[in-house]
Amino acid sequence: MWNPPTGPPNGVPLRPAEARREVEEAVAAACRRDADLRAEIVATAAARIHAAAGHELAAVEAADAAELAKRALERSHEAARAGQRADAARWTAAARVFAMRLRDARRRAAALEAEIAADRDRGGRATAGLEENVRRLEAVLAARMPMVPGRKGAKLQAAVDAAVAGLRQPVAEAVAWAESDARRAVAAADAAGEPAVEPVVEDELEAEVDLDGAEPILDELRAELDLDDGAAPAGRERASRARR
Repeated sequence: MWNPPTGPPNGVPLRPAEARREVEEAVAAACRRDADLRAEIVATAAARIHAAAGHELAAVEAADAAELAKRALERSHEAARAGQRADAARWTAAARVFAMRLRDARRRAAALEAEIAADRDRGGRATAGLEENVRRLEAVLAARMPMVPGRKGAKLQAAVDAAVAGLRQPVAEAVAWAESDARRAVAAADAAGEPAVEPVVEDELEAEVDLDGAEPILDELRAELDLDDGAAPAGRERASRARR
């Protein structure tokens, strides 16, 4: 960051040409800073739209995976009650696959939530930076403009006034355009893309392979369905006594 002067160095008056140069440099630096801040504000606004769309998609994927996992668990439960152990194992294996999909979708959703929050913070800091940028420039102008007299001072003042007016232009319209463009891009991607989680018919569940690391999610889904794990009656009775 460029640090604005607050008065003559060591109390030594500046020549008008030096004061004019410092003013011009300060205006140029403020304009560059303003452009950077506005670009960041616009970029974070668009990023939030994309992240929000991704979060919504992850939520849909999670719901779809949970539904498929529940269906497989119900089939596994029915097979276990009927004594069909091999079928119960196949259905449980399929449930694990969908539980892993659910886990991954939840992780994506959490990561996108954090990204949205970070973009919101960045945008807020950049927005606050716009006003701070103007205040820093005005500090230079207050210290240096009185040192530039006559017609040159008047001409410089007109240029400075125009620059400050530009720096004070609202950023809301640019943000609205960025958000609109981002929404159109999301809609176009949705129209051209394939479904993130393809529907799986009942027979295809049996073809899924077993994966590790899904048991906590399967236990969560079994609890939602009020299912046991297909254990033998004696095992279920012992588990019931333990809970009591």
